[in-house]
Amino acid sequence: MTCMDPDLLDWCLADLDEQLGRQLDAILHHPAFQALESTWRGLQFLVDRTDFRQNVKIEVLDVSKEALHQDFEDTPDIIQSGLFRLTYVGEYDMPGGQPIAAIISAFEFDHRAQDVALLRNISKVAAAAHMPFIGAASPAFFDKSTMEAVAGIRDLPIWFERAEYLKWKSFRETDDARYVALTMPRFLARLPYGPDTLSVRAFNYTENVRDAGRSAYLWTSAAFAFAVNIVRSFVRNGWCVQIRGPHAGGLIEDIPVHQYDLGAGQLGKIRTEALISETRENEFADIGLIPLSYTSNHDQTCFFSAHSTQRPRTYDARDASANSRINARLPYIFLLSRIAHYLKLIQRENIGTTRNRRLLELELNNWIKSLVTEMTDPGDDLQAAHPLREAKVTVEDIEDNPGFFRIKLFIVPHFQIEGVDISLSLVSQMPKAKQ
Repeated sequence: MTCMDPDLLDWCLADLDEQLGRQLDAILHHPAFQALESTWRGLQFLVDRTDFRQNVKIEVLDVSKEALHQDFEDTPDIIQSGLFRLTYVGEYDMPGGQPIAAIISAFEFDHRAQDVALLRNISKVAAAAHMPFIGAASPAFFDKSTMEAVAGIRDLPIWFERAEYLKWKSFRETDDARYVALTMPRFLARLPYGPDTLSVRAFNYTENVRDAGRSAYLWTSAAFAFAVNIVRSFVRNGWCVQIRGPHAGGLIEDIPVHQYDLGAGQLGKIRTEALISETRENEFADIGLIPLSYTSNHDQTCFFSAHSTQRPRTYDARDASANSRINARLPYIFLLSRIAHYLKLIQRENIGTTRNRRLLELELNNWIKSLVTEMTDPGDDLQAAHPLREAKVTVEDIEDNPGFFRIKLFIVPHFQIEGVDISLSLVSQMPKAKQ
């Protein structure tokens, strides 16, 4: 019996590991496999950070971006689309249904006509059901192939004055655009496989992420990270308003960080596709995006803003301009949406009752007053649980539509813009009892 040289055996095993490693690299780094793993890793990131004991539910809808676009194309009216029937008819407008707080999408969008048309249609459904849609902007949105190239654009406002962005700018002017938000850049979904990062038991495998550059890393949509903040704010105080800023719910914790040797005793750190500084963050926010940025010490990632895609209008009156800016920001869209969901619930409960206008107005005002604190400078926790400084509901008869009440909601949140108090309003209709 011939004995094999131990050194030769070790060499053969190492060579086999290397061959298997190259094959596994080819699979893991293939765009189709990366897209699949990215979606599931992003969903896992959200699920792992969600306390499902706190009245939070996550439902998964398996639909491709192309299928959703085709669904809208095949229906002559938005109300006949599958997304509308699923979210508005099946939940928001259904007795016993549960209104959807937000749609978190793994879709990436660019500025081309087809994607902008899809965003328009999504925004109409989102506005009808009062459920903000959170997606992501791809590098192609900026006519670039990588987010590193996007971060290198020197003057974003001038960049977006180009003719290619006419449809995007037109969409931003619509009222429903405030129910859509696009995040960027993607963040690291998992560490590269290796003995010191994410070990593989079956064989000695170190994932090669150096030769292919950052495209070899597994990234996932920042929309999932933003969703973590939405859920965390709701669990803490019942409202999705504390979702931005390092001290007000904007920090993203536990994002994987890949450290590597730069030489000369220095370590490089990779968390996101591109470094968006606090200074550049304002530029991206002003064009209607939500950047995932680094804090000043680069040790944490944070959403410093929560702007929708809507472009705030500018008026001669300072208060009117401030109101327009606040109405384009997601914390206030979430605030109004939650109240709209409650009003819809009251509407369902009152169908067929004999409740008159004054009793209904009293009930609604008693509820809305529970969200008010008149303290001039409430702490973060008190402000989160009682986000309103003033609130009033009026119920009116509609002369030309005697079967309905008109519900007018007026609220003043504690938040200010440039020192100016902001007022928000919501008008809806509610059917009267049948005589």
